[in-house]
Amino acid sequence: MTSWWPVVAIVVVVVATVGIGLFGVRVSRTTSDFLVASRSVSPLLNASAIGGEYLSAASFLGIAGLVLTYGVDMLWFPVGYTVGYLVLLILVAAPLRRSGAYTLPDFAEMRTRSQKVRLTSSALVVLIGWLYLLPQLQGAGITLQALTGAPQWAGSLVVAVVVGITVATGGMRSITVVQAFQYWLKLVAIALPAVLIVAAWYGDGAPVFTDGGWGEPLSGYGGREYPLYSTYSILLATFLGTMGLPHVLVRFYTNPDGRAARRTTLAVLGLLSMFYVFPPVLGALGRVYAPELAGTDQADTIVLRLPALVFEGWPGQALSALVAAGAFAAFL
Repeated sequence: MTSWWPVVAIVVVVVATVGIGLFGVRVSRTTSDFLVASRSVSPLLNASAIGGEYLSAASFLGIAGLVLTYGVDMLWFPVGYTVGYLVLLILVAAPLRRSGAYTLPDFAEMRTRSQKVRLTSSALVVLIGWLYLLPQLQGAGITLQALTGAPQWAGSLVVAVVVGITVATGGMRSITVVQAFQYWLKLVAIALPAVLIVAAWYGDGAPVFTDGGWGEPLSGYGGREYPLYSTYSILLATFLGTMGLPHVLVRFYTNPDGRAARRTTLAVLGLLSMFYVFPPVLGALGRVYAPELAGTDQADTIVLRLPALVFEGWPGQALSALVAAGAFAAFL
């Protein structure tokens, strides 16, 4: 897949991201502007920004690749990712905002009055951020390689440079606008191709999934039993894991008050529910149009490859470019 369309789409997303970040220099005049956007972000804008930063490479590419390989067993992941915000709504959102803190270590020290807890929280923030960053850089490398043939390190380098510029120059106010823009771009970039590919699949006579159907894994992949302990471990990890993501929790500091933080969380539940309908659909259709990718190191590229496999000529190239833009928005 070496068409110039995806390259142009990636360049447009990168330029837009950097442009919004540089514009943030003009509006970030105080510490409060830079760190918490002066605590003036509306619930819908903040919810869009949370969706934009939460929907990472794992969501945009990984879920479809898992469904392609293992089938419906993998649907627990998008369900758990979304339900995690219900836990945030009940337990976390309002107390975080009412604390008046700037960071999670600030909040931890305020609640426990312990410098040791603050230091521990700081270390955990860095560790979790690093673990979250690694698949982002890997996904960027895979995407750019699949679309252009560039080496994997090139995509990782582009993402690191662009994000560094955006954060360092604009602060939280511009990052909020960048991430909100990226959520809606990602939603369109995955929803429109999914709807059109489903229509094309139906027009082809709705062929059945390879090797026995929807509920069964492809030959040689999956087919494992899932003990009760393992199943509930995954559910708890995805339900509760959202509370451990510092880059998500810190966004609640930007709301005007605790009520706005709760409204933000409700809006996030709706926005994520809309998005997570589509990656499993694309993963399932991958079983029809590209079953050879299942179980390989290219399974995560099914979202990128599917439009060109289903549509010939410029329609497939245009949809591939749109997906590429959404994928890079996920990394940025």
